[in-house]
Order: sequence, then C-alpha cells, then structure tokens
Amino acid sequence: MASRAFGRAARSPDLIAALIGAWFFVMALSYAHGVPLGEPPDEVPHFLYVHYLLQEGLPVIEDRATVFERGDTQRGHTPLYYLIGALLIADTQRSDFAEYMAHNPFASIGMVSHANQNIHLHRLRYSGDSAVAFWRLRLYSLVLACGTLWLTYLTGKRLFGASVGLAAMLLLAHIPTFIHISGSINDDNMVTLMSALCVYLCARALTGDHSSRNALLAGLSAGAGFLSKQSGIALFGYLALTALLALLWRRWRWRFALRWAALAFGAALLVTSWWFVRNVMLYGDLLAAEAIFGLWGRGSRPLLLEEFEGTWVSFWMILGYMNVRGAEWLFVYVVPLTAVGVLALLWQVARHRASRLPALFLAGCFLSLNAAMFVVMLRVASGQGRLYFPIAGVFALLLMVGWRALIGKFAPLVVAPLAAAALIAPFTYLPRAYAPLEVIESVPEGAIRLDVRAETLTLHAYTLDQLFIGQGEPMRLSVYFSGRHAENAHFYAIALNPRTLEGIGVVDTYLGMAPTDSLDPDALYRARLSIPMRADLPPEPPMQVRLQFGWRVPRTERTLPLTTAEGAPLESLVVDGAVLVDARWASPPVERAVDVRFGEALRLIGYTLSDPTLRGGAELAVTLSWEALAPPEGDYRLAFGVLDERGRIVAQADGPPDGLPTSVWRRGLRFAETRRLRLPAELPRGDYRLFIGWYDAQDVRLPLPSGETLFFVPLRAE
Repeated sequence: MASRAFGRAARSPDLIAALIGAWFFVMALSYAHGVPLGEPPDEVPHFLYVHYLLQEGLPVIEDRATVFERGDTQRGHTPLYYLIGALLIADTQRSDFAEYMAHNPFASIGMVSHANQNIHLHRLRYSGDSAVAFWRLRLYSLVLACGTLWLTYLTGKRLFGASVGLAAMLLLAHIPTFIHISGSINDDNMVTLMSALCVYLCARALTGDHSSRNALLAGLSAGAGFLSKQSGIALFGYLALTALLALLWRRWRWRFALRWAALAFGAALLVTSWWFVRNVMLYGDLLAAEAIFGLWGRGSRPLLLEEFEGTWVSFWMILGYMNVRGAEWLFVYVVPLTAVGVLALLWQVARHRASRLPALFLAGCFLSLNAAMFVVMLRVASGQGRLYFPIAGVFALLLMVGWRALIGKFAPLVVAPLAAAALIAPFTYLPRAYAPLEVIESVPEGAIRLDVRAETLTLHAYTLDQLFIGQGEPMRLSVYFSGRHAENAHFYAIALNPRTLEGIGVVDTYLGMAPTDSLDPDALYRARLSIPMRADLPPEPPMQVRLQFGWRVPRTERTLPLTTAEGAPLESLVVDGAVLVDARWASPPVERAVDVRFGEALRLIGYTLSDPTLRGGAELAVTLSWEALAPPEGDYRLAFGVLDERGRIVAQADGPPDGLPTSVWRRGLRFAETRRLRLPAELPRGDYRLFIGWYDAQDVRLPLPSGETLFFVPLRAE
C-alpha cells in the first residue's frame, strides 16, 4: 500500500516541480555560500539602497559624482524590491557596513580574469551584524527566484501540459548565471518574479479564465513589475498583447477585450501612478529617464556587436562581478540547444494549430522585453544577460516546446550538460575565484622555503599547484606568509621568460582578498594565487618560468625592501615557477635525424648545422632536438664542443638547457635549442669532431648504449 502511494506521488507533476524547486534552492545556497558578501553584480549598491532607505527614505537621483561617491548607484531604480527588503532588515544596526565596502584597487570589474575577481577586500573577522542583513536579503531574493520557477512550471502546464512546464522549469533551474543572481541581493529577482506572474495570469486569461479578478491581478503584477525595475514596463506590453491575441483568435469580443484591458491597465496604473507623479515633480518626466541616463548613459559610445555577444554569454554562465567565465564547451553547447529548439518550435507550430496561440503569446512577451531592452541599450551600456531574466522562463518554455515536439519525453535530457556546468561551479570556479586566507599551524613539508622579509611581512614559502601549464593558462600556486602592514601593502608576482627575462605574466593583488592592515601578526597564512599569463606570446620551446615576488604600498607604489631571515638585503626575489609548454610549438625540422639515447631518460632525435664546413673565426650554430624518454633524476649539463684530430678542445659551450633544467622534463616532452660555438681564428685544415653528452654536478655522465658517454658528429675544416 505504501509503495503504491509513493509511486503515485512520484508521478505527480506538482511534486516533481516541488522537488526541482527544492534542488534549485540548495544549489543557489551553495553558490551564495561560495561568493563572499558584496561580490555579485552591484550587490553592495543594492544593499546601500535598502540601508539608506531605512535611514533617509526614498532616494533622489543626484549628480553622478555625488551618487558614485556614496556608492548607492542603484538609487535610480524603482523601489518595490528595496521596500520589502527594508522591512526584513529593519531590526539590524549595520554599524560595520563600511568594512564591507573596502575596494580592491586591482579588481577586474566586468572583465573576465584569472585574478582579482573580488571587487572588495574582505577582513577575516567583522564586528557587527551587517552579515545578518546581507544573508536575509540574499534568502529573500532566493525565495523570489523559487517563485519564478514555480510560475514557469504553472505557465507551461497551463499552455502545453505538465511535461513542458517541468522541462522548462528544469532548464531555468540549471542556468548558472540565473542560479548565481538568485542567491544575491538584486532587484532583478523581483522583476523576474513579477514578469513570470504576469505571463501566467495572462496565459490563464487566454485559456479560459475571464474573471475580473484575474484581469486585476494581471494588471497589479504588471504594475508591481515596473515598481520592481524600470525594465518591468515591458509587462504593460504583455497585457496589450493578451487582449490583442484574444481578439484575433476570436476568443473574446471587442467589448470584453476593452473591459479586460481597462481593468488590467487600471490596476497597473493604480499601483504605479504615484511613482510617475513623483518622477514628474522631481525630474520633469514620467520615467526619470534623463536623470538615469545622466548616471549610466553611454554618451558618444556607439552600440557595438560585442555587447550583444556579451549579453548572450553572460545570460548562460558568467559569475562573480561579470568576471568568472564558464567552460568554453558550455557556450558552444547552448548554440545548438537554442537553435534546434527554436527550429523544432516552428515545426511544431506549423503542424499543430492548437499550439499557435500559446507559442505566439510567449514569443510576443519575449519580443516585448527585448524591444524595451534594445531601446535602453541605445542610451545605456547594458549588455548583461541578467537584465533579460524577466523573460528567461518564457525563453525556457519556448525551447522546451520545440524539444518536446522533437524528442518527446526525452526532452529533459538536453538540460544535462547545462546541469553539469551548474553543479561544477560551486566546487571549481567559485572556490578558485574567491579563495580566502587560511590560518595554518606550519608550512607543509615539500614547500619551497624562502623566509624573506619585507618590513613587517614575511614570505615563508610557496608551492606550485601545477608543474606544467599550457600557453595562455594561469599559473596557480600557494603562498605562505605572515605579518601585518600598517600601510596595507599588496603582493605582486611577475612571471619572466627565463631566456629573455621579458615579463610574460603579472598580478598585483591582496593575498586571500584580505587587506594586510587587518591581519593577525602572530598568524601564519596560506593564500592561493593565480598569475594570468599573456596569451599573445609567440610559440617557444618549453621553458621553466621564473617568478619575481615582492610587496608594494598602494597609491605611493613604494616597493618594500627585501631582506633574508638573517637581515641581509636582497635586490629582488626570483624563484622557479611552472614549466610552460606551448602546444603550438613543434620541434624544428632537422637536417639529420638520429636516435641517440643517453641513459634511460634523454634521446637526441636530430640536429642541424649552420655550416657543414668549419671556418676559422666563424661561428658554428648547431640546433639540437631532444625528447625525454623518462623524467631525468636531476639537473644535467650539456657537454658540447669541437675536438681536433688529437682530441683537444678547440671550442666549447657547455651548460644546462636554455630555460629548461632537465630536472623538470617529463616523459614525451620535446625541446630544441641552438648552441653557438666561436671557432678560433687560426683553424688548421683537417678532421674535427663535434661532441655531445650529459653530466651532472658530480661529473656523473649519462651513458650511450655502447657504454661511451659522448656522441660524435664528424666535421671538416677547409
């Protein structure tokens, strides 16, 4: 009996929808937990709106300089989201809020980066209850987002059946950017909910609910949508679209359509008129458009195609403050996900007359908001995907109508790649972007010791997270340090090409996102560091990158002097980094291919001579191409030179491989370098030999299979 009851419950669409909502709630909490307070887009300005609302009442848009100095740059927004938020945190004091506003001077704002994704500096300990207020508002936003999911399901169920509603809900619940914004303080969550509610109520009207109550609720939801955010004005278009389509499909008579529209628009104006009057009194226009454009207007900047591309990408998966990008495969996948879904939707509409009105209604809602946003983009640089979340549920429904028509009950499977990306983020992207300082007991064994002091700061050691990196990949490492600096000095790391000492990567940052003037001087810290590497470098043979570390004081750019633990001054601190292996580089063609093995580790696979004939006073350049058969056991030097007929050295250029010690070679690695020999001015005619071999610091040599230790190339001087 119990098993049958459970089976019936499991088949209930409403129960499945509730489970999807619960799963979404858990995921969004994990995102919110992984992102420090104040780091999602505009979260601090949104919080400031609520904070100042409690202190000063409804905000007034002042000049740009004043607004940005105070930090509450969202004060031009309509107030519904913030008024409710104010009620939720009215009992908190928020006396420590200024501590959350410490700006990271190196922040990557709106630009994808591998470092400085935090726009604020974060103390390890805070003294007041602002965190309580932050989390209440985050949970408030999350509840709103859950409401959006439920209404998306109900709309799909009403128009196309429960299976489409569930599939659309599943898709929306696994869009990583939507999850991220849902767990943050943002009025987009309120306008998105009101949009979903208005769509649902209008769908009810089109499918048989002709009650005055439904018309009034639809109008109230449209009005509330506008009071949530100015983009909610598109919801007025939903109301007009509903009446128009009902007339065209002869669902309503003219008289009823006019009555319904009058009730809906009347209700909308009832809740919004006071705001329009206030705008006219304060700014001279209904929408306060000129005052808002004074804050955010694009000025003379043209509308660029890149903004639309940025909108598309950030709709799916750009986290943090528009600077933590998802995996590239995801952005490839969502193109056929969308294109095939739209084509299948058109096919479904062409085949089934019953689906035309619902599909046209949703498409009209979709275009209504896009038209409003396009008008806004002509005046404001607003290429952010989250601004299109009010029609995210509509978008998901349209796609899933198509996919359902194409593959039937298997339609939810197309969400699987998106779900995988959403699930990975809290365990990969977010911990990497927002890695806090860790207090540890001691430096771990195996770390590379430094013990270098910079005034009151000490850099004890570091470890490389990866021994090998590819071209354009960031170099990740862990740094162990202690101390506190009254001038809030920051850390810098410069990646150097070991052959040219050219900078090929650099980062200025606050380790672990923490200001150094707030640290415990008696604690030992571990911080994870990411050094962005240049992506425009020409292909080169593998190299072990060198790293220069140090500390600077912001504003003055004073570099802190370095000393050893014993107090001896250091001009600079340069250490070994990871090995950069550029997949674009290939061993150069060789004049002569060979297979000469030195020990069990190294193989000469070919060489090229600049001139097969030796000439007195000339330079002989020899390009040697190598392959590692196994990781060498230590650092070896190349024995390289020219012998005369009596075995005497006439030219020599011994030394380690340029920029790549053999101790970091791995199996399969290929390397090439050119060695140059300056020949004596007086070089008698005769036979000579070029010798090649390997030896270590104790003069232990790698043997050839024959037991000899040198490979010879015959040469002749004319």
